Amino acid sequence: MSEPISYSNPLSKKNTNHYDDLEFKVVEVPNSCAIDQILIRLAINIMQGGGHRYGAFLDAAMTAAKFAIYTTYLSEGKNFRKTGLLHHVEPKRVKTIVQEVESALTEGKLLKTLASQEPYYLIYLPHLWLKKYPWTPPQPRLPMIGLTREEKLEVEASLPNDLPNALVLTEFQFMELIELLHLESQKDSSEAHRVPLSDALIEHIKLRLLYSGTVVQIQSPRGFPFYCLARTSYSPQDKRERIYTMFEDVDGFFQLLQAWVNKEPGVLRGLEVFEVPIERKEEALQELDKLIQAWADKYHQEGGQPMVLHLATGPVKR
Repeated sequence: MSEPISYSNPLSKKNTNHYDDLEFKVVEVPNSCAIDQILIRLAINIMQGGGHRYGAFLDAAMTAAKFAIYTTYLSEGKNFRKTGLLHHVEPKRVKTIVQEVESALTEGKLLKTLASQEPYYLIYLPHLWLKKYPWTPPQPRLPMIGLTREEKLEVEASLPNDLPNALVLTEFQFMELIELLHLESQKDSSEAHRVPLSDALIEHIKLRLLYSGTVVQIQSPRGFPFYCLARTSYSPQDKRERIYTMFEDVDGFFQLLQAWVNKEPGVLRGLEVFEVPIERKEEALQELDKLIQAWADKYHQEGGQPMVLHLATGPVKR
């Protein structure tokens, strides 16, 4: 019997430094500009940090490009030809894109975005598992299939503590659950946007569930795996949670900078470059945190205009 494949979480603590070093080397692309760097970092963080598939990322990028063309179409007085000239796209293709975007906006049809495909299986799997495979003591939690009593006790002893009240599943049951999840996730998609359940996609879903810690894989003495539900809700690892927070912050900061570019009132862009002694760095950061809180408290007033301050400070990466 072949040895089971062992997978390493790319965002685990032991891989974090290597991941950061590798990312830094990759983004040093010759002749690249700031926009190239943004796109490269975005792809790295979305695909590695967020766990999104290569195809899903490309689909979402295509959707973003379609929205860019649509906004140009509106700003140019709904002129297909001029929009096509500005973006080097045939007018007929512009018309098709406009119709697709307008259908999505007016009829609620889904375009291919990252949110429409993931992480549905991460969020819904615990609920479906508990519903389809509940466990009530003193019922056996582990199926006896292919195991002696001693082997069953050995597997049970290796199970994590404080598991949810759900049965441990065989490989077949776990794959069946993934197939059911996939069918549920495709219900709201149009026929053209449905993703077939390939072996590669099954493996992708399985790995994301294992990486997130939502599911734990246990090897039996005979070499075949069992799967147990580890959490009643999806709870991503610390770094991945920070990555999603980073996406939200970047989106908000980008909108503020767009307002600054358009010279909208009430928007301030700030940038300071300075040098701080290493031994006083933490002191400086703590003081800045207090200054910001005091500033916000001073000018805050119930019923006033809502404002947001996005801030990140740290060492300059040369």
